[in-house]
Amino acid sequence: MTTNRIHALPLHLANQIAAGEVIERPASVVKELIENSIDAHATQIDIDIEGAGSKLIRIQDNGDGIHPDDLIIALSRHATSKIHSSEQLSHISSLGFRGEALPSIASISHLTLTSYQRDNDGAYQIINGQTEATPASLAYGTRFEIRDLFFNLPARRHFLRSDKTEQHHILTTIQQLALSQFNIGFHYKYAGSSRLKLAIANTFEQQQQRVAKICGKTFINNSFYIEQHYEEIKLSGWLGKADAHRSQTDVQYFFINGRVIRDRVISHAIRQAYAETIPAGRQAAYVLYLTIPLDTVDINVHPTKHEVRFRNARLIHGLIISAIQDALSSADNITVEKTSDHKSIAEQAQTYHSPQSSLSNNTLNTDVPHNLGQVLALLEQRYIITQNLQGLHLLDLQEASRDLHCQQLCDAIKDNTLRCRPILVPIIVSTDKQQMDASLRHATILNNLAIQYQAHKNGLMVTGIPSLLAQCDIKKFMSSVLTAITQDHADIEQLTTLLQQHIPLIAINNIEHAKRVIEQLNVLAITKKWCVALDQQTLSSLFLRKP
Repeated sequence: MTTNRIHALPLHLANQIAAGEVIERPASVVKELIENSIDAHATQIDIDIEGAGSKLIRIQDNGDGIHPDDLIIALSRHATSKIHSSEQLSHISSLGFRGEALPSIASISHLTLTSYQRDNDGAYQIINGQTEATPASLAYGTRFEIRDLFFNLPARRHFLRSDKTEQHHILTTIQQLALSQFNIGFHYKYAGSSRLKLAIANTFEQQQQRVAKICGKTFINNSFYIEQHYEEIKLSGWLGKADAHRSQTDVQYFFINGRVIRDRVISHAIRQAYAETIPAGRQAAYVLYLTIPLDTVDINVHPTKHEVRFRNARLIHGLIISAIQDALSSADNITVEKTSDHKSIAEQAQTYHSPQSSLSNNTLNTDVPHNLGQVLALLEQRYIITQNLQGLHLLDLQEASRDLHCQQLCDAIKDNTLRCRPILVPIIVSTDKQQMDASLRHATILNNLAIQYQAHKNGLMVTGIPSLLAQCDIKKFMSSVLTAITQDHADIEQLTTLLQQHIPLIAINNIEHAKRVIEQLNVLAITKKWCVALDQQTLSSLFLRKP
């Protein structure tokens, strides 16, 4: 009697089985390769697709690159540069870490891997099946070329949908990743034709423009920005208004620590938060970002890493419901109507009757606590018109907000309460020897200022900056810091001034946002730098009078 004996699977068969878990369709390959580029600190990722991905998937980045000696091992199972010990599994910050994607892709396609690491003498290439890397031509970074996907698994090809459907899945994948990484530029071409081109979005205005380009201007015009904190947990992003519900789930994006997530706990919390405000069968729209400590979420529960497990799922569920319901409630209480942006300031001001202003000639009383009054209009995501008992006022709310943040920065430094915002994808800043020496010499004072970094072979790897500078140009900021400390301008007063100079101007998204800023301005004295009275003299000066 013959019985089947237990035996080890051949390596190529094991890789193909693993591919069945990781690679569902061409879009899955695109996702895995782009995530590798993100982990390699790329700032530009170019995607070329032909034949809906079955014919060609080419991903090229300007990231750190791969050492020539590592090219072959990169295509072997469970090979990774991102995990070194079991302890790291509870603090995973990279998007990829399993070491399964590349060998799985290589087992079902013709794969060519080319990379140029800056410390090496040029680019090298490995074609799947070769045993030695050979010189090649490429700029700094890495290029993957995947041809004839599923060529050796014809049954899998039969399960693919139409080219149009597969193209849609690829575009959706790229859009998701682009929304998760504002600090990276993306260029997607299909059959040689440009389909999506996104520049790096460092400022809030640029980020909002990227969201509008992907989710549509209708979504941006019918949403508001929220930002709520609970201890080390932060929920931020764009939340669709209750009356802007949709028939589909096409504008529902949720990210945890920069990772695209489809999670039942999250989805249920958002549905419950909207339950009483939108009709049954309709869908809310949102682009939301949850930032939580790495050790409070386990992402190692599914091969595609779309699902997660929370250490305290009930807390996360409750916080999301509370944050969204509070935001929706605030939006519903808005009764003042925004006037058309194209009208002049004077014209908008004259649409509201006010008593004679006691703040004539643009002079402001700063000796008493102030109440800037009701917000009437928002112009150009920066200026607002308010009305209080003294009359109408025009505020440069961006400048006022910046003054407020400067004051908060000084107070936090004085009280030793300055918070650091981790950078999900650390930034590499080039340094010379003097700057590197200065960064080591002044490490303590910079760390006390919430500037976190570590030595890197190409300079300094910046891993955290003061939270009040979260939307600044990080490379420009760090270059200024390095210049200052190299010139021995490293006392706390000088560095505080330098930090203040890099606090960015933040776009004011909508009237709700303006109101939140206004509520915080009572700690500041009113100055003509950001507030003027719209009295008769000021209004008249806006127009040319006939002689």
